[in-house]
Amino acid sequence: MADHSDLQKKRYEALVKITQTMGGAALTGAVPGPSLELAKQLGISIADAWMCLEIYRKYFDDELSAQDLARMLQTTGVVILGGGLAGYIGIRLAQALLREILETIPIANAIITALAFGSSTLIIGVAWLAIVEQQYFLRDRDEI
Repeated sequence: MADHSDLQKKRYEALVKITQTMGGAALTGAVPGPSLELAKQLGISIADAWMCLEIYRKYFDDELSAQDLARMLQTTGVVILGGGLAGYIGIRLAQALLREILETIPIANAIITALAFGSSTLIIGVAWLAIVEQQYFLRDRDEI
């Protein structure tokens, strides 16, 4: 059975990672750069993926393999990975479009896009943390 204090430490470290990534995404979203929007979206997407890998490492002290990822997604009922990926891409494209639309209102643009970028990263991080924790408890139960 998992040590409660160890679980609390892992959860705390994961939440710190989510907060750091969310802050970076929000700051990146707030910075004006009309022709750099796709590059910013790509950078934030890579940071989101890295955040998820780091959360997994904090819980399992191991790299996430394709098999582990598939098992985790099946176990949690997230079988339609393509749908989730399409939704993620849609969110990022909508954010880029929103940024372009609001380009004429600098302060509102910075605030709204920072909130949009940061909140989507927060949602992704917390959802991934829930999936990882579920797998953590399942592995712990199977080891007993």
